[in-house]
Amino acid sequence: MNSRYLNLGSWNIEHFGKAGDENSENQYAIAQHIELAGVDILALQELYVTEGDRQNSHLRAALDLVEEHMGNIWEYEIFRNRNAGDKSQLCGVAWNTSKVKKVKTIQVPVKTSVQSNIGTLKLWDRLPHAVKFETEEGKTDLVVVSLHMKSNVGRRNEVIRKRHEEAKTLLANLEFIKNELEDEDIVFLGDTNCKNRSEGAIQEFLDNGYEDLNEDDVPTYVKGSAPFDRIFVPSGEDRKPFLYSRQYILRSASPHAHDIYLSDHYIIKTMVKIRRDDD
Repeated sequence: MNSRYLNLGSWNIEHFGKAGDENSENQYAIAQHIELAGVDILALQELYVTEGDRQNSHLRAALDLVEEHMGNIWEYEIFRNRNAGDKSQLCGVAWNTSKVKKVKTIQVPVKTSVQSNIGTLKLWDRLPHAVKFETEEGKTDLVVVSLHMKSNVGRRNEVIRKRHEEAKTLLANLEFIKNELEDEDIVFLGDTNCKNRSEGAIQEFLDNGYEDLNEDDVPTYVKGSAPFDRIFVPSGEDRKPFLYSRQYILRSASPHAHDIYLSDHYIIKTMVKIRRDDD
């Protein structure tokens, strides 16, 4: 697994595996796109359960194609939603086993409802999970949290407030994540659904020692100018493995084809320096 950098990405893969929404070429297009992205760890959003205990046969087929083409074995894990029986729009993570080893997954014990001046707010339909990965022995380990925050369906002031509360209750668990996984290098990434950086949810990450790698609100959504997808990395003294990390967006020259065969979101990615681990 010797390498200087780890390529980390996130992708809202838009209803992948939803019954009645299948495309016979989907798995081939998905595999090609993952290969093109060159990621080693890929946080995922909007996966559907197609069989068994949180399994997605379409994702498995796509990752098998990546293995066939590239010779690297990929694994994946899908996380439960707030409603344990929910089989729609789940988060997950996939990884290249030749580059990283999964150590442990934990469900972050976030609050799923809070009281506010506008009533009870239900939070985190897609429960956040933290996954620790190892690279080389004695080198950078990494914790990845795949995000899918409250959508923009509903009254604007309410959905913005829900995202803010989601961020607050997630980041209140920073020390819990660090202690449970014995690591300081935690990256939050995924679909925040935030329409701009001025939202309180984004400010919560900044106030808790994180840098927003999409601070210029560059669009990540095929159908408009929304900068939904973001990567948050530790700032200050904790930023050493992320010193040169920047967010990149894998856009297509044909957004219409991208929307049909892949997703209504683009893959975002960054690189993390593999260095001597100081945790």
